[in-house]
Amino acid sequence: MIGRPKKYRIVEYLLKPTKFKPNRKINGYVELTIDELEAIRLADVENMYQENAARVMDVSRQTFGRIIKSAHTKIADAIINTKELRIGKNEKCRNVKLIKCASCGKIWRVPLNYDKHRCPECHAKNIEVIEMNNGKLKRRN
Repeated sequence: MIGRPKKYRIVEYLLKPTKFKPNRKINGYVELTIDELEAIRLADVENMYQENAARVMDVSRQTFGRIIKSAHTKIADAIINTKELRIGKNEKCRNVKLIKCASCGKIWRVPLNYDKHRCPECHAKNIEVIEMNNGKLKRRN
């Protein structure tokens, strides 16, 4: 039986592949995908409700629930069973950044390699990259 193809998920937080190791004997490893890390960030760090976080990632609320449950299970397994936690598998994710127009205030998502310098709403040239910091938008220097 073949399931539906996995839908791309939107990821605003970019983390290079990394590892966290216990300071004692390691009993294997657990791999956390980028979309699972993004779900943890949105739900547990940004304190978003699942419905809102699902909209940010461009998935259904049910899919978000499955992603967050999988992430929590993997993290608990790594902690309880002294396993190395690996982060970085980037399958079916689209990394994006937030852009804001200083003229009209419109905020939109664009791919990381976005190089146009005009607002799609008012066509002004004064746009800036912004980022989330503890649930608040912050201008990136």
